[in-house]
Amino acid sequence: AVLSKAKILVGEINDQQPAPKGSPTLQLDQLDLGIRCSRPLPTTAAPRLSEPPLDIARHVAQLINNGDCIQIGIGAIPDATLATLFDKNDLGFHSGMLADGIMALMEAGNANGAAKNIDKGQAVVGATLGSSELMAWAGQRNDLLFRPVSYTHDTDIVRQNDNFVSINSALQVDLFGQVNADMLNGRQISGTGGSVDLMRAAALSTGGRSILALYATAAEGSVSRIVPMLSANTAATALRSDIDYVVTEYGARRIRYLPLHARAEVLIELAA
Repeated sequence: AVLSKAKILVGEINDQQPAPKGSPTLQLDQLDLGIRCSRPLPTTAAPRLSEPPLDIARHVAQLINNGDCIQIGIGAIPDATLATLFDKNDLGFHSGMLADGIMALMEAGNANGAAKNIDKGQAVVGATLGSSELMAWAGQRNDLLFRPVSYTHDTDIVRQNDNFVSINSALQVDLFGQVNADMLNGRQISGTGGSVDLMRAAALSTGGRSILALYATAAEGSVSRIVPMLSANTAATALRSDIDYVVTEYGARRIRYLPLHARAEVLIELAA
């Protein structure tokens, strides 16, 4: 996404980097500087699944149907969610991130992309984050399409898949349904990411839905993540018109079509 705007392009040519088929390529003459190296790729260990994220994941799994096309984020709750989907069939993926849990579902035959409207039979992903086994596996697959963010997060492209389900997390949700996913105590702790693009794609997809899955509390249960309102020094990542399903360990409820007072009542039910 930034290549056309950069003044200098440096390319690292790592002989330990798998080159999945169909990946975007860059010609050598486009580089100002090329550096050859041989070093292991950065990996992340799969989080150990425990009851709190699994409780949330089981609620999320109840909202997933056979043939759904899924986008999922990273972290303990997404990993737990993937681990609960082995009773679903013909799942598809169109997601910014490829994780070990997606590999497991594809290997088991639960995720084959057979019901997708576009890129049928293919899992569309933007980047790989997981184990060394995942990296090696991804480099050999013919049913993975690595695409730039201009494809993985383009609402007009994503919405073409019916029953598209976006699954993301947040730091806070207020009683209006406004979402904070990137600020803590008035300080920016991450980028906004692509969650809003994909929530809106889900809203436009035929049969689509978006799911916001989060722990009801933080700081070992001392702070509620469901708050009366976002504080004055906290910006909203997603608007109250973007939100659809909210899931905590206390259940799953759809709030998209609820008026303000009913939203507050439902969100209080999902709070600790």
